Amino acid sequence: MDITALAVDVDHLVRPGGLLDQLEALVPEQATNPENSGGHHKVTGSPAPWHQAGFLLLEIHEGARRLEASLRRDTSGRLGDRRGGSTTNTRDALKSCVRLAEALDDDQVQAAARIVGRWVRAARQLKDIDQADRWEPLPRQPGMLPPACHYCGTYSLRWNRRSGEVRCILPDCRDEDGHRPVARMEIGRYSGQAALVWRDGRTVTYAHREPAA
Repeated sequence: MDITALAVDVDHLVRPGGLLDQLEALVPEQATNPENSGGHHKVTGSPAPWHQAGFLLLEIHEGARRLEASLRRDTSGRLGDRRGGSTTNTRDALKSCVRLAEALDDDQVQAAARIVGRWVRAARQLKDIDQADRWEPLPRQPGMLPPACHYCGTYSLRWNRRSGEVRCILPDCRDEDGHRPVARMEIGRYSGQAALVWRDGRTVTYAHREPAA
């Protein structure tokens, strides 16, 4: 699950309109000295303590570069050159972390996923973003269908990013014990295949290709 969770969390941060863009939008404008250029400008280089978003942005910008360097050292034995300070470089560093994590063992991937997941949760818990309890479709690979619920057969499964829990949102869906279906997602250690492990002990893989047109 950790490599998938890492990739999904990175996507939530870096995609257009994602959490990085939303955090930057929350950094307030500051009046400039009329003797200089006049008007207002967005403070992007050094977000000061006007808003919690500024602190979190600094943490992500610095943390992404440190995490990338650490993972590169673990995979190649060298730290490599440090990226510049732009937001584009932050996005590139985060994407690089996902690629580098593919060569790491489970413990190292889990540690990286925890770091990035903490940034995502912190961003979503800001009152101006407030996405902490959002339930969303499960991640899927290109060319694959989303997982169907094992009990009702519909594509009604949703994933809570904060808790990691998977549920079927169809109101009448029940497992064989009469409970609302609850699962966790796992990635096979050797196969790399995604699976849902249900509360009643069933394990169901879901790497299905989309049917041909």
